[in-house]
Amino acid sequence: MRPKRSLSQNFLVDHNIRRKLVETLGAGTDDVVLEVGPGHGELSELLVGEVRRLVLVEKDDRLAPQLARRWGDRDDVRVVHGDALEEDLSALVADASGLRLISNLPYAITSPLIFRLLDVTPPADRIVVLVQEEVARRVTAEPGGKEYGALTVGVRTQAGAELAFTVARTAFRPVPGVDSAALVLEPIDGPSGARRSRLRELVRAAFSRRRKQLQTILRSAPEYGLDAHEAKAILASLGIDPRARPETLSPGQFMVLADRLEDGGDVG
Repeated sequence: MRPKRSLSQNFLVDHNIRRKLVETLGAGTDDVVLEVGPGHGELSELLVGEVRRLVLVEKDDRLAPQLARRWGDRDDVRVVHGDALEEDLSALVADASGLRLISNLPYAITSPLIFRLLDVTPPADRIVVLVQEEVARRVTAEPGGKEYGALTVGVRTQAGAELAFTVARTAFRPVPGVDSAALVLEPIDGPSGARRSRLRELVRAAFSRRRKQLQTILRSAPEYGLDAHEAKAILASLGIDPRARPETLSPGQFMVLADRLEDGGDVG
């Protein structure tokens, strides 16, 4: 079956990599696994019968019926024909304990799907996603480097992250133009609701001006519009050098700065 370019499909054909991904997920017989974009079932076939319940969410109009024909008569497998960016993923695993998520993510929608998976409740014990190597390195980057940015902060305030191993482009059909990597995420108790919105506003303002000093960003960004004294005082109260640039702040520092700005910049 020909891959659909519109769905950014690259099927994983290397059996050793499939096995390694499932081993990295570490799911056991008591776990529920949600797989997004199972394709032909390359990973699914290694999970069927090995976990308590397997939920497959497939958007492709051709592949979803194929998966249903293959496993639809099993009590421990559910095939959902739908778009993971629109489906209520939490409702599909509402009664789950020991939840784990896995996906060979379509390159075109990698970032929004990562955040969708992180938003699933109850939170997964572990998420394993196959992404472009560049994306995995951005997510796992440390402050101070050129790969560190808004995606890093957004993910790392919600999860621990590790690049487990890299995958050569030849492991896929069709062969993509870049190599991939297995990214392991372990959700933490991160910001939600209004706090997350405040954080995203700050991160957006900061990294759209990443060459500027933080004190300048807080003065010039219309979201804040602080005067020079206010900007310096807020940053100094948090132990942040007003001359520092956005890529030097840790995810935790971004979170406390967002909270302080919401408090009206009160420095005590």
